[in-house]
Amino acid sequence: MMHAQRMNARFSGTTGVRPRVFVSSVMDGYKEYRGAARQGIELAGCYPVLAEDFPAQGISPRNACIDGVQSADALVLLLGERYGWIGPSGRSATEEEYEEARQQQLPILVFVEAEDVLREPRQREFVRRIEDYVGGHFRKSFQEANDLRRFVREAIEAADLGGMPSSLAGAESRIRASLNRRAENTQDGVWMQICWATERNEEVVDPVRLDDSAFKRSVQELAHVGDPPLFSYEQGKKVETTLSRLRVIQGDLQTSMPSEHATVLTIHSDGTLAILQNVTGPAQRDLNRRMVSMYRLDPDVVHDRLDRSWSFAAAWWNELDRPRRHHPLLYGVALYDVGARSFARVADYTPGGGLALPPECPKNPLSVFDRPRRVSRTVLDSPGSEVTRIIKMMELRFREWARERW
Repeated sequence: MMHAQRMNARFSGTTGVRPRVFVSSVMDGYKEYRGAARQGIELAGCYPVLAEDFPAQGISPRNACIDGVQSADALVLLLGERYGWIGPSGRSATEEEYEEARQQQLPILVFVEAEDVLREPRQREFVRRIEDYVGGHFRKSFQEANDLRRFVREAIEAADLGGMPSSLAGAESRIRASLNRRAENTQDGVWMQICWATERNEEVVDPVRLDDSAFKRSVQELAHVGDPPLFSYEQGKKVETTLSRLRVIQGDLQTSMPSEHATVLTIHSDGTLAILQNVTGPAQRDLNRRMVSMYRLDPDVVHDRLDRSWSFAAAWWNELDRPRRHHPLLYGVALYDVGARSFARVADYTPGGGLALPPECPKNPLSVFDRPRRVSRTVLDSPGSEVTRIIKMMELRFREWARERW
């Protein structure tokens, strides 16, 4: 009981993400047992992954289930009398999921329905292999759903999946470190950085890939084809790599007036994605509007850059992590060198109306949110609501220090 209390406290939502446990079995006629397994997983403080919970997807059921196994931290295998429908591979879906879990080196917890069940020949063969004294798994036999619920809970607690590398605090610290670290020679104008991080403290991108020419090319191609795209074909690019990160720089940052489309894309091996963009806005030809643009950060420009960065982030994560193992993500936003600016559209300025000089921003960088925000992969794919929230929070930040200074 004490161990169970520690497990539930560990995954209360304040110290870490819940390990994901995939339930593998035939589905027809097994609803009661699958439900019992779900309850046992939840009682152990983990997140159950069952095929019947999957949303409609543009992939085959087989691939959806294999992706589900790949997204998990452990597999619960339920074996009864039926082997199940045999696919083109010559194996049942359950056996394919089991083999995928073995390939991913996941902990596999096996529960076999009581010995008096009359098993199909293929199922007897499968169970015999699973129970093999040398190469198999130590399994637990069950007869009723209540027993199975308790057995699943006990097995997960004994497996101590809480040792999996996942920490909300670690993710938040990576976000803050990224926001406090920006590319050099970006002091001219106003810059915005947004970064996303996984809740798992683990290697997400193999460091060897970061220096692979094909990988670097694929990242740049992805940045050019978004809707809207992060990169522009008209802008020059520079690529830098270290042991732990890949950085792609668009535009010349070392000039006194960097391009309005200057962007720095950074991908870290720990999965942190950071995008730094020039949000100063386009150069104004009209003298009056040029003066106004020196004292205003235009929400329309910021909105455009946010649309481009979120578009790339969705494409990147869908390419890197199709099974959505890393779900949800955390993200944060910061502004650099705001100076004496208000958050207002340049186009709204009325010539002859005068221009009041706003107070100096008291912080550099200025974090838009007090702490990183969680974002689901679904929202990442359609981020309109989050972009609107970021714009609103910026408006509130500017208004906040303006009241304090005036």
